[in-house]
Amino acid sequence: MVGTGRYRSVFHTELPADEAFTAANRELRGWLGGKNLDREAFDRGSARVGKDGQVVLALSRNTADGGQTRRWQLREPKDDGSWVTTLTVHAPGRAHGSVRSWFWLDVEFLGSPHAESDSDDASPFRAAAVPRLARGLLDAVDAQDSLAEVREKPVLVRPPSVEPLIHVLCDPDRRMPVIVASAHPQRDFESWRGTIERATRFAAGLAALYLLDPHAMEEFNREIGASHAVWGGAVRTYLPDVDPATAEDARRHRVLTPARVEDDPRRVQGLLAGLPRRLSAEALLPRPLAGLSRALLSEDVPAARPGAASPDDLREIAALREENERLRGGYTAALELVDEAGRVEEALARRNSELAALSTQFSAVNQHAESLRDEVRALRRRLVQAGRKADTYTPPEERTFLPASFAELLDRVEELERVEFTGDEDQPLHMDEMPSAASWAQTAWQAMLAMNDYAEASATGRFSGGFRAWCTEPPSGAHAISAGKVAADESDTVKASAKMSRARLLPVPVEVDPSGRLHMWAHVRLGGGAGMSAPRLHYADAVKQMGKIYIGYLGPHLPVKSTN
Repeated sequence: MVGTGRYRSVFHTELPADEAFTAANRELRGWLGGKNLDREAFDRGSARVGKDGQVVLALSRNTADGGQTRRWQLREPKDDGSWVTTLTVHAPGRAHGSVRSWFWLDVEFLGSPHAESDSDDASPFRAAAVPRLARGLLDAVDAQDSLAEVREKPVLVRPPSVEPLIHVLCDPDRRMPVIVASAHPQRDFESWRGTIERATRFAAGLAALYLLDPHAMEEFNREIGASHAVWGGAVRTYLPDVDPATAEDARRHRVLTPARVEDDPRRVQGLLAGLPRRLSAEALLPRPLAGLSRALLSEDVPAARPGAASPDDLREIAALREENERLRGGYTAALELVDEAGRVEEALARRNSELAALSTQFSAVNQHAESLRDEVRALRRRLVQAGRKADTYTPPEERTFLPASFAELLDRVEELERVEFTGDEDQPLHMDEMPSAASWAQTAWQAMLAMNDYAEASATGRFSGGFRAWCTEPPSGAHAISAGKVAADESDTVKASAKMSRARLLPVPVEVDPSGRLHMWAHVRLGGGAGMSAPRLHYADAVKQMGKIYIGYLGPHLPVKSTN
């Protein structure tokens, strides 16, 4: 699976500190009870709440200006690691000038370095689902991300709420993506509402969710403009910093067609949640929460109140205190590690932000370059056919519109008569979680257009070479990509390895091969680097046999010696 295993939800409310802490404590108790853990032990302040080693660690901190922070962490041991759920509630002090409480929920699996597995590529990676605690908190408090409402289910938008929704999209302080679903013109609205609620289920707490009713959809599209509109049952994910006045900005905000939403609801659930999950897990924390982890760890452990715990608890506390003293010698080093981890996380978030911005710019440049190629092809055709200079100023007859995502690319493959995708759709769809997905998808589409032109010319006897030769010297007016991106074969090392060879045995129609599979050594390089940053398109040239090219794989780099 491509993506991040951590679930992180960060939002704020207008609740004062005492009400925020009360709501958090209430939802924690209910959540622990749902896990059949000991709520009475939790109420007493006892760390041990389960028979299988489950413990709740609690930390708190008050500052001179009135700031208050509470943190609860549940650790649930498993054979190969532990699930760790951390809820932090923070109410900034008077110096911050507003009554606002922050909720920060992290859930992740921390694998044991000693865990064993029979699998060659096993890892302790596990992806956390949306925790019931998150759903409970979103239901209990009016959660917000700046102006956006953060709810477990999509907020219904009627015409009077269209203008506030546009303000939400354009709000410069918004951190989360906003997922906006439109009414389906051919479906009962309440039935479609249920479909959208299921489709967005895994995005709860990671994105702000909205559903336009039919009248609101018309007004929303009229107000935001055609480039940024969402229509006819489509679902659009709006990233932060929406700029409706710039058509180029529209490419950042991905659209899922209603057909795809209905075709495979479970896949759509992961697809809609994938990018928000990654952005949330890798983003910088809001300024009020920055540095809280170190500040909480720096607090002295409070003394236990004799009347608040049983004799068994007191003995446990004494043992824990003795263990704490033993570990105190390494405390400074631990804090330094926390600081370093914070610096690394901050640097990673900034690099990801820069990468996303560069990807957006590259996407715009890619589209502009393709438009220029359209014009050049048109001019060359006119000049070759008629020899008239006036044709130089004639606009192209066809425009090539590049996809903004792999989901859109897969929806459009059927437009190509000579190219067929036979691979697993999960691979390209998972790549849509990556910041560079748009540029990769556009490169893949350009390759497919070139393949379609090549296959048409080859099948009709107008070209006798292979696809790489076509790209090396493309006929006038034809689609082509850089020949350097095309590899007609794999190395002997790859072919000799059973594992690497098997990975390239990819599906084709039985008319091409009775086994339904064929080694696809030929491939197109969609990106540089290694692993996920070097996606590949593997294909089989069956033009002589079937008049088509079959794409059996579109995704991260398949195993080679360096990654085996």
